[in-house]
Amino acid sequence: MSDRRAVVALIVAIPLALIAILVLRLYDYNLSLIVFGASLVLFLFACLLDTADEFVDAPEEKATILPTDEHDEMYVPEVEEPAARLSRMPVETIEGIGPVYGKLLRDAGYPTVADMLGVEAERVAEICDVNTEQAERWIAMSRFAWLDSVSEEDAEAIVFATGIEDLEGLAAANPDDLLRKIRKALDEGDVRVPSGYQFNLARVKLWIEEAKSLV
Repeated sequence: MSDRRAVVALIVAIPLALIAILVLRLYDYNLSLIVFGASLVLFLFACLLDTADEFVDAPEEKATILPTDEHDEMYVPEVEEPAARLSRMPVETIEGIGPVYGKLLRDAGYPTVADMLGVEAERVAEICDVNTEQAERWIAMSRFAWLDSVSEEDAEAIVFATGIEDLEGLAAANPDDLLRKIRKALDEGDVRVPSGYQFNLARVKLWIEEAKSLV
């Protein structure tokens, strides 16, 4: 009972009730009933005040909103995972960038594949002392590192054999036509892969489907 008014009313009500029962009833029965009734009114008043305090002081319970899958997808896009992966891939992952070019790029502030996505071809050409076309191909191959299904050799074949340089182009490609161009480039020596490395239609379709999921 935290309300001061309720406490005062209760302190007054109890003695009044005792006086009405023990004293006034012996001398004036009607007066004792009036006083006893007044004590009951005060007692009820004290109870009402105390009950009202419970409703007022009780903290409002707030509903807990749990995150849903929809919210997770909204705030944690799928592209963050490959982005994190690219930031851990050394720049030498790109086909054609070996220890020498890799050191030059690292010293210039481009140590990872992710860094290659934000640099101009002219800048890469200047750093490595290569022509702009070569630099553009390296940057193009770095774009395909987003795809789990595309290896270093695959990226080289896509860029050198077909001229496709971004995910949009790969997503729009015809798989049969893409495979035909790659096989032609292999036969003519424009693209070189390790002995036994095979390109097939299923592999090419996998590249295209994964590219479509990201564009």
